[in-house]
Amino acid sequence: MDQVTIVVPASTANNGPGYDIWSIGLKSPQLRLTYTRKRRPGIEVAVRSRVSAPPGRILGYAGKRALERFLSEHGIDEGAYLLYEDEGYAVGGLGRSGAEAVGAITAAAVLYKRRFSRQDIVIWSARGEPDEHKDNVAASTNGRFNIISISPLTGEACVDCYEVPEDLGIAIGFSSHAKGEGTAKARKVLRAPLEVEDFVVQAGLISAMTAALVTGNIERVLQLAWGDRFHELRRADSGAYGPFSYDEFRRIKVRLFEAFHVALVVSGAGPNVAVLYSKKEHPTGIVATISPVIVPWFQERGIHIDLHEMEIASEGAYDYAQRHYG
Repeated sequence: MDQVTIVVPASTANNGPGYDIWSIGLKSPQLRLTYTRKRRPGIEVAVRSRVSAPPGRILGYAGKRALERFLSEHGIDEGAYLLYEDEGYAVGGLGRSGAEAVGAITAAAVLYKRRFSRQDIVIWSARGEPDEHKDNVAASTNGRFNIISISPLTGEACVDCYEVPEDLGIAIGFSSHAKGEGTAKARKVLRAPLEVEDFVVQAGLISAMTAALVTGNIERVLQLAWGDRFHELRRADSGAYGPFSYDEFRRIKVRLFEAFHVALVVSGAGPNVAVLYSKKEHPTGIVATISPVIVPWFQERGIHIDLHEMEIASEGAYDYAQRHYG
């Protein structure tokens, strides 16, 4: 076999208080990778997309970077032609670089008959990401709801995925606010010491919301998801999401929860946002209901927010490869 095609779902990470440890796969947009084996070294990348990369980004680079390390560390003296195709998978907010890496590593595992586990795919794919972060790559690998932890014995990542309750709905709000220096700058503001009280509250939020998600208690999920005390607070106050403070952001969170019983959170490092809701309460979706409140709030701060209903992915690239290639 010299050619493999893998379809990879998008992702949203953090999902409230789960900074760097939670992610959810999204059925769309999707990234389609066709990997063609080359007998000579060197990786070529081509992209067919309606979107263009922002300054400082190259579409397909994460896949190439992850694959270079895979081939080198497995002693494979061959190259590849990677063709990425999508119908509008934007850069920023939905884990595109993670999806690129997952596609390349999953395809390589199939072609070279490596019996990789889900965790293997996540770990190898993360090598194409800055600082090897695993949240977005986990969701693109598995779909579903993912939890990343670190083994206290080995220091290695442990990745677990769970089916998402059918009642959980999600919408993504794409923000026009420019990231500036990007995710790296957004991480710098998180290095200040954490107060013990905030740590305790955050640990409680993460524990209770995890239990609620895996047991299907959406009422509890929505009650807790919007109350992050770590990354959203610091990043909002640094201006990472726009010209507003966390106190202002929290007020719109409270307003949306009390009026519509939804949880407004930041998607990944922002500035895009996600809105979690109950499909039983809002069977036709949430966008039309909350737009008259949330859109003007951002407009008053010079930001255009474009809300879209999303569907949670019940499988990821690993499942696609298993189904099509065994």
